Amino acid sequence: MGGGRDSFFLTPLDRDTSMGILNLAELKPDMVLASDLKARNGRFLLAKGTRLTTQHLRVLKIWGVVEADIAGAESSEEGLEAAPEIDPAVWKRAETICRERFILTDLDHPVNQKLLRLSILRKAHELSGWRPHGVLQAEPSLPDEANGAGTEEGLSLLDPSQLLKEEVRLSTLPVILAQIIETINKPNSSPKEIANVVSRDTTLSARLLRIVNSAFYGFPHKIDTLSRAVLIVGTKQMSALAMGVKVINIFKSIPCDLIDMKSFLEHSIACGIVARILAGHRSITNTERLFVGGLLHDIGRLVLYNHMPHEARSALLAAKAEKRLLNDLEDEMMPWNHGRIGGSLLKKWRLPVSLETITRYHHAPTVAKDPTEPAIIHVADIIVNSLGIGSSGERLVPPLNQRAWGLLELSVNTLVLAVQQTDSQFQELRRFLL
Repeated sequence: MGGGRDSFFLTPLDRDTSMGILNLAELKPDMVLASDLKARNGRFLLAKGTRLTTQHLRVLKIWGVVEADIAGAESSEEGLEAAPEIDPAVWKRAETICRERFILTDLDHPVNQKLLRLSILRKAHELSGWRPHGVLQAEPSLPDEANGAGTEEGLSLLDPSQLLKEEVRLSTLPVILAQIIETINKPNSSPKEIANVVSRDTTLSARLLRIVNSAFYGFPHKIDTLSRAVLIVGTKQMSALAMGVKVINIFKSIPCDLIDMKSFLEHSIACGIVARILAGHRSITNTERLFVGGLLHDIGRLVLYNHMPHEARSALLAAKAEKRLLNDLEDEMMPWNHGRIGGSLLKKWRLPVSLETITRYHHAPTVAKDPTEPAIIHVADIIVNSLGIGSSGERLVPPLNQRAWGLLELSVNTLVLAVQQTDSQFQELRRFLL
């Protein structure tokens, strides 16, 4: 293996075959298009031979263009920000660590190849003490293997359907959240109604205003009132965002000795950010709904960790020892897996059906009646697991459902842009929510 940053990316498996295709972040003024450029909806934008200007780049961003064929160009490794040179031995160590986590993925698929490259790049930076935008990488917190709590005789065999009928801590909603959900479920909620409900919780209102004025939205001018925020962001969008912010605070109060809750929340937030970004590339109007879907997708695991701890501990330990997916062990060792129990909990809460569907089917999106949004969460979860941002307990990168990826009709270069945007939003949003 050669030296420097190129050592991994020049191996046969990982060589980028689309040598003239650059992602949006790599495009610069004065570059020349090698072929006609069209928007996602097929609209013609720029002709072959056009020399790009700053104005062109603005237009491409507005139209959601993620890549362009540039004359005489070669795609950089990932289009990420410049980083210090890394010792070849560090690259090799990073590759070994990351490939171990990708053992269940099909590395012949271009999405998995791209994610593995991103993972190794990021891990090598981490091992060298450098991280773009300070993105965190946290290993899942697992139970103490010496305490014997994972033995078969300790299994509680609780029926999750009965569990959800109980007034347990996780399944009771704060009054303000119940009011937000009631307002969302009304077909013609007005901006004033939404603002009035949210304004009853001053802490929630302040958090929402900070988020609206952050890199999460990137508005050029400060928005200083909640009513104006609702008008600009949209009624349904602000309702979904308020619900997500309030739910994450329920998460924070849940005691759990099987998982590091900080790591769990970081994984959930990152998944929400990535899902919102992917939804934007799919031209979904209410991207905040996908953000909330990302926040909630693993909520069923909290039910299992808190109310079926023996089974959950056994599954965590078996997944580690056998190098298997935690979700597969849940299917084998528990009455319900976390997707099913999470979807049932959201149904109990009367959350929108789309969020229940996302949560229930994010590991099997093509089973859903409308698979697009579960597919977005599925891909977002895989991206975040690939990058190692927090953890809900899963140690390995889940396999990509190729039909789900095909449904999204996204370019592989969208993954790079999603990672870049997540880097720019994650720390700020994490600070506001945690």
